[in-house]
Amino acid sequence: MYMSMRTFFRLYQNQSVIRIRVSQFVRKKSAKVTEQIEKTVSCSSLSTLIVELRDKIKFNSYLEREKLDLGYYKFYVKSLRKAEQISAKNFKEKSLPPLPVALKYINNNNLLLDNNEVDVSLQENTFQLPFSNPTNINISPANKGAREFNCSNLNRWMTSYEHFDDSKLSALQGSEDDDIDGLEWCKNYGTPDPKVGISRVPCGGCGALLHCSDPAIPGYLPSEIIKGRTDEDLKIIECQRCHFLKEYNIALDVTVQPEEYEKLLQNIRQVKSLVLLMVDLLDFPCSIWPGIVDIIGTQRPLIVVANKVDLLPGDSVGYLKRVKECLMRELNKTMLNNANIKHVSLISAKTGYGVEELISAMFKLWMYKGDVFLVGCTNVGKSSLFNALLQSDYCKVHAVDIVKRATVSRWPGTTLNLLKFPINRPSGWKIQQRYQRLKVEAKALKLENEIRKGQVKGKTFSDAPSLIGHIGRTFAMPLTDDSIDQKNPIDILDEKHELFVNSKWFYDTPGVIHPDQVLPLLSTEELLMTIPKNIVKPQTYYLTPGSTLFIGGLARMDFMECSEPCRFTVFCSEHLPITIVKTEDADEVYQKLLGTELFAVPTGGAERVKNWPGLKMSNDILEFSGQGPKLCCGDVVLSSIGWISVTAKYKSVCKVAGWTPGARGIYKREFSVLPYSINLKGKRIQDTPAYKVGKIYSDEKS
Repeated sequence: MYMSMRTFFRLYQNQSVIRIRVSQFVRKKSAKVTEQIEKTVSCSSLSTLIVELRDKIKFNSYLEREKLDLGYYKFYVKSLRKAEQISAKNFKEKSLPPLPVALKYINNNNLLLDNNEVDVSLQENTFQLPFSNPTNINISPANKGAREFNCSNLNRWMTSYEHFDDSKLSALQGSEDDDIDGLEWCKNYGTPDPKVGISRVPCGGCGALLHCSDPAIPGYLPSEIIKGRTDEDLKIIECQRCHFLKEYNIALDVTVQPEEYEKLLQNIRQVKSLVLLMVDLLDFPCSIWPGIVDIIGTQRPLIVVANKVDLLPGDSVGYLKRVKECLMRELNKTMLNNANIKHVSLISAKTGYGVEELISAMFKLWMYKGDVFLVGCTNVGKSSLFNALLQSDYCKVHAVDIVKRATVSRWPGTTLNLLKFPINRPSGWKIQQRYQRLKVEAKALKLENEIRKGQVKGKTFSDAPSLIGHIGRTFAMPLTDDSIDQKNPIDILDEKHELFVNSKWFYDTPGVIHPDQVLPLLSTEELLMTIPKNIVKPQTYYLTPGSTLFIGGLARMDFMECSEPCRFTVFCSEHLPITIVKTEDADEVYQKLLGTELFAVPTGGAERVKNWPGLKMSNDILEFSGQGPKLCCGDVVLSSIGWISVTAKYKSVCKVAGWTPGARGIYKREFSVLPYSINLKGKRIQDTPAYKVGKIYSDEKS
């Protein structure tokens, strides 16, 4: 029996439609199965919570992110277009022929899951707190016999920095073949890669989850080592810090308990030395160690180094001078008021800004009188500054190429080896040559800035300007040196060598955990979301009394009392959502949103929320006297999380209360560190209490 061509094509078309509908049905079935699996993990989904709390959440930056970026009008136009596309898609699906009745009997979930590769395994979310287990420093006569450098296991996962041979690399670079994959040390010598996620495999030595995002956080491995490895491979690998402790007896980025910090630094009192106290500009006064004066005394010279200035947004011209003044006011409120502070430097160890000025100040104030000790709390950037100074004029020329991040050197009186390098002797001719180099580089930089301004004139950029500096070297290794045996070049830093036996040393000490810091309570993933990596963009909100502002799940501020509404400018990591509710609903909203994407931190599932300490209110109510709509009258400091600047009507009294885990690190800064940051706000976004982020100034000259 034959059929016509028209009938054949009509039947073929119906079969094609049936195939499309069947595939849509299969996808819908697999999506339903996936939703059922997700519901078994959590009792109430995020969408259910949003619907349940829609009348109590006045604003959430996670939900309103697109509106914050585009503005109300552009967001409204985009929403209309999206609604039209959805309507057209629904109309097209409804216009298709109906599905066969037999498809309703298809209920093979296993087949659907296999075809669509839906992961039904429920993995347990593990978490660990990398800063909660600091290193114990045991000083006893039995432990003073520290072992020397051990070169018996040079072929393990971490190639020895002191013994790698780059002669093959130089030969390959000079040839046409640029493939260096064959060199073993190149495979194991890398830099961080924040794009790679955190593994779920803990280090066998310290228990920190292995990652390659940030060397300052325990559990770090170079990106070349962690990439392409399975969890089974990572289980037999130890982190970089534990490797150096085990193989070389070297402490790398170690943290110690506050009561043990004095024991570790007790030798500073016995030697003539200069102390560099490092402070985090995003977390002061909580990053200022209060007991440092008891350790070093009041007569010892002290230089305060304020790091991470590149992450501060410029609120107006001359803002760096006001930042330094605010820092000095906070220092005078502590025991450092009686310290012998010789100099205050604003630097960025990451971008190099202000490092050359710091070196010049140390040469001028200290010359070559004794050793220099770098002290400070955790996560202030001590190791970054150590590496920057290592490649500068402050390090002795002969030691630049042999001293790496992990230097084999014994700390006096303990078995813990720390980082150090010999200081360059600042003789008269060296200072003159350095001055000439800085003068030439300043002229070149000025010309470069003029050319850059001409190139970008009339253009707009989404990213805010950042402070960047150049760290150069005036002196180089001499080609011939009678004091060095050319047949036996120096590969390892030896204090007894004739070049270093009479040298003064620069020491990088371990970081101390400040009792006000929240860092010990956070896991590795939470640390990466909490610690800002880019310039902090101020977020301004218009609140009325009786409102509460949440910064993720880490902090809370209650606007208790004021005669007029106030504006609050939040400075925190861009990964921490801002949530605004009524104070009467704050406790309920916090309990229901804790552990969800609307709070971001803490993260890790029900087990993490179960072990979360929760927020506690400070004992003191913070009062601010308004200075008008164009000036911030003070800051509410929330340790390790950020701060909130308050702007109120002139002479009006604004009362707020801060909440953090355990009520840690809640301070009042009477004078705001960025008093004109309120003027950085853009237009008010309709139907929200939020403002768009406006222009951020650059103030490199100040």
